[in-house]
Amino acid sequence: MRGAGAAIGSQQVAGATPFWAAPGCSAQGGCGFNRAEISVAYIASVIAGGQIAADDPRQPDVRGLLDRHLEFALAQTPPEHSFALDVAGLLDPAVTLFSFRAGGSLLGIGAIKRLDARHAEIKSMHIAEAARGRGIGTAMLAHLLGVARARGFCRVSLETGTTAAFASARALYQRAGFILCGPFAGYQPTEDNLFMTLELGAVQAANG
Repeated sequence: MRGAGAAIGSQQVAGATPFWAAPGCSAQGGCGFNRAEISVAYIASVIAGGQIAADDPRQPDVRGLLDRHLEFALAQTPPEHSFALDVAGLLDPAVTLFSFRAGGSLLGIGAIKRLDARHAEIKSMHIAEAARGRGIGTAMLAHLLGVARARGFCRVSLETGTTAAFASARALYQRAGFILCGPFAGYQPTEDNLFMTLELGAVQAANG
């Protein structure tokens, strides 16, 4: 998202505050946000010729990419340890799904789920195979972290797989500052699941 503005409809807003420059959580546990930062979470972001915006998992192209995401997850992880959300799961009011589109094509999806007032979870990160290696995953993750900040979350966590097929995803999260953690939100420890977390205040310190 570095260098990208935020868009309302077809209007681009110059100078929208990026997630890495927003204030983080204080040592006392509080989070400070101004109105401009809060609005950024609810408007589309234009990134490298594409657009990230909230989307409906029932849309045919979104459902198709989601089906491929679920197929991949189940091919790598036993069903009892696979927690990828289906359409019904993404329609949970606690979940907001975003899509990355460019030139009329859907190239990626990602979602954020509210766990409690301070804690959110990254879900459903998946980039279309033909679009990988172009930085779309990085852009989507940056957008989701920006949304998390603007909504007042101080911690973002995720669950991912442990096989070699998930290596690029794990590397993406590590580059963003996520570190290993224990299970959260009802997950159980298994050899098939890996848990990572990020304190949003730590992102600000690293980029300050």
